[in-house]
Amino acid sequence: MKKFLILLLSAALCLGLVACGNDSQGNDAQTTQDGTETTATQEQLTEPIQAMTLKGPTGVAMAKMMESDNYDFRVAASPDEVVAALSSGEADIASIPTNLAAKLYAKTEGNIVMLSIDTLGTLYLLENGDSVQSIEDLAGKSIYLAGQGSNPQYIIEYLLDQAGVEAELVYKSEHAEVATLLAAGEIDLALLPEPNVTATLMKSDTLRIALDCGQLWQEASGSELAMGCLAARRDFVESNPQAVELVLADLAASVDFALNNVADTAALCVQYEIIPAQQVAEQAIPNCSLVCITGADMKTTLASYFDVLLAADPSSIGGALPADDFYYGL
Repeated sequence: MKKFLILLLSAALCLGLVACGNDSQGNDAQTTQDGTETTATQEQLTEPIQAMTLKGPTGVAMAKMMESDNYDFRVAASPDEVVAALSSGEADIASIPTNLAAKLYAKTEGNIVMLSIDTLGTLYLLENGDSVQSIEDLAGKSIYLAGQGSNPQYIIEYLLDQAGVEAELVYKSEHAEVATLLAAGEIDLALLPEPNVTATLMKSDTLRIALDCGQLWQEASGSELAMGCLAARRDFVESNPQAVELVLADLAASVDFALNNVADTAALCVQYEIIPAQQVAEQAIPNCSLVCITGADMKTTLASYFDVLLAADPSSIGGALPADDFYYGL
């Protein structure tokens, strides 16, 4: 597991620098080693960009951006709150789950554009014990999780199906409820995202990460599990092309900063209420699979995941695969 996380962090760093570090408007933005200086961040907009993000990994990806006067940020606990803000025009850009971006694209008849993938797989299977060493070991067991009808359900069902394994999925209303049951020893297996994973592990010496769903997805599908993205309103994108390039350069710098300055990023996460505690944030950030993938690579990375969602529940991505104009830069 530790070796895999190191490899994933290295890959994420490379993707962030290559995919988002180029400013196509001629500003020649460059990301430094600590991500603190780029030409784009030195520009001052006349009006701040209205931005929203979620508590957790997507918020971590944008934490460094929150220090800039170019953005007026709100951090939300619920994806529904962010979706509502994008739909109403209250937010210009927002980090949301990738499937919700596609769903909103369909609902708004194409008024949503995906700018970048910012997080890959952040789901892990935790166990009280050591009986699960592979996905085949889940046969006949009960797995507790939240998120029925959303990413966690589709992901675990796909992984079990690909492995030919039957297991019982027991749904609870919130990740916090699942985490509490697991930490109390009342259940043995739970599917949780970061930072819930780290916070839960810190409460019990008997808990461990048994399986990494991102790794299992890659092995089963041959592609990355792309869970979080930065989306924007199309009218904002078309009216503010230079601002959009600034956003992408700043996101690249923010991801780079998070990967190379974990403690400082953890402090920002606490300051902006993305993750509640410094110690939890420091341990969770390396497991958040932060990236910055744009353009054609963004579409390629999402292809397998959207195909799975379409087959499992077409409504989860708005009833059909989004057209190419959904992906910024194509």
